[in-house]
Parts: sequence; C-alpha cells; structure tokens
Amino acid sequence: MSKMHSATGFFDEEKDHPFFTVLTPSYNRAHTLPRAYQSLVRQEPDDFEFEWLIVDDGSTDDTPTLVEQWQKEASFPIRYYYQENQGKHVAHNTGVRHARGEFTVILDSDDLLTDNALKRLKYHWDTIPKEGRARFAGIEGLAAYLDGRVEGSYFPQDVLDSNYIEMRNRYKVTGDKKGAILTAILRQYPFPRFPGEKHIRPSLLWKRLARHYRFRYINEVIQLKELQSNGLSSNRFHLRMKNPQGFRLYYQEEINRNGDHDNLRKRLSDCAKYVRYSLHSGIGYRQQRRDIEAPWLWLLSLPEGTLDWLRDRIKLATLPER
Repeated sequence: MSKMHSATGFFDEEKDHPFFTVLTPSYNRAHTLPRAYQSLVRQEPDDFEFEWLIVDDGSTDDTPTLVEQWQKEASFPIRYYYQENQGKHVAHNTGVRHARGEFTVILDSDDLLTDNALKRLKYHWDTIPKEGRARFAGIEGLAAYLDGRVEGSYFPQDVLDSNYIEMRNRYKVTGDKKGAILTAILRQYPFPRFPGEKHIRPSLLWKRLARHYRFRYINEVIQLKELQSNGLSSNRFHLRMKNPQGFRLYYQEEINRNGDHDNLRKRLSDCAKYVRYSLHSGIGYRQQRRDIEAPWLWLLSLPEGTLDWLRDRIKLATLPER
C-alpha cells in the first residue's frame, strides 16, 4: 500500500480519486495561504469531489500548524507534504506525482480561486465531445488581480480550442492564464531539474505540451492573484544568474523546437540568450554549436551573446550578493 507522510500522519492512495487535485507549492506563505484555503471553502461542487494538496518547499514559518488546523475542520481532504527547499518547479513535480485527482489545478500559494472556478472548469470539460478529448490536455481560463483587472489580454473568442504556442504567436495573447490539466498528462512532462538550481521558466512546460495537445480556452476568470514583492517575479537578474542551466535549456528549445514561426530578429535574440546562459553554465562554444540545429544562427548570435555574458559578469561583481 502506497502511503505519503502528511501533517497528521498518513493517507491511503488507494481510495477513490477526486475529480480535481488543487495543488499548491508553497514556501513561507503562512500569511497568504489562508485566503487560498477560504477560496476552496467557497467552492460548491455538485457532482464531483476535490482535494487540496500542499507541497511545502522547506518553509520555516507556521505553515504546518495552519494546515493541521484546516485538516480538522475542512469538508474536503487536505494533504500536506514537506520537502527540503528545492524550488517551486520541484515542488510542482512532487505534487503531480502524488495527486489523486483526474485533473490538477495549480493554485499558487498567494492566489485564490474564484467562487465557482472548479464548477466552471468541469462544465467546460464536459462540453468537449468524448470522442475528441484525447487531443486535449485541459481547460485554461483567465487570471485577474484582486482589484478585478484581468492580467494580460483576453482570448480572441469566448471559447476557443488551441494551444499555448498558437495563442502566444498567432493570437498575441499575453498574461498568466489558469486552469485544469489532466494529471496523467502532467506526469509525462515533469519540469527538468539541474543541481543547485531552484527555478525554471514555467512556459517551457506549456510549450512542450503545445506540441502534442490542445486546450479549451475560456474567457472566464478562474483565479485571482496579488503580485508579491518577494516572489519569483522580483529581481529577475539574480534569478537568472542563479539558474543559468534552466534558462539555457529554455532558449535551446526555443531555437530547436519552437522557432519555426518566429522572425529572424527573435530567433537571433533567443540564440544570443542561449549563448549567454550557456557561458554562465560553463558550457563552451564547441558544445554550444553542437547543441543547436542551426549553426549559422548560433554563429551570427555569438558576438551579442558573449557581450551580454561579459556585461553580466561585470554587473555581478558590482552588486551585493542575494
């Protein structure tokens, strides 16, 4: 019998599966997790069940105490898994491995679900004909800020079947989007891990999914969010410098797999970034050239990428360590 340690002991993974696993990777978010919890309390499932799975990425605050209290009072299962601090993408992988739901909904630790989010996600999935569902990975809706402003742009139609790459390149849709993804598919696409690195761009995963699956996109707000000053969005330079291998992989895939519809300027820019982060990763020019399917593009981007790397080195030498 497979079991996982939680804040209140053990749970049995052989029980019936809920329709949704709401997965929350968290790190020192005891001050924001209560509103995520309250948003789950407000969900009103009629013909489905959901669970909340919190993966604690090494918190040192009161997160375990809060979760234990909620486990005693909530009407839905709450499971808690603690791991040493390894980064949000690793916590994501951990949660997906242990999710029991048919679908996984990623709810960041500083976000909350709209009151009818789960019900609407299931409704839109049910509208996809069963014979066509094998082509779909899930449903994607909108994210908005706490004041009601939608982040980025709306989809070009209220309901549209497409994929991440087409949405960004053809329809020019911007901003973070939120929804539900089939757990079995997510398990096939874990985030890559690099020793000593704690971040990788989430869009790497969505672009990998886009090459094989479609989503049903809906112009409905699924989650509300507040940008945290100490979150991953702050101080991007230090974030990139501490995680160069992940950024190198991202731009390598942009060039080798996703660049067919990009103009030459963007392809050159992406390749220069590939050179930049390769050098930060200790990967020399010979290996860089071998790993790029268009060597001429790499050669043209070499001066700019090398210059950017040198600028980074100078900047790192003058900035305080973080």
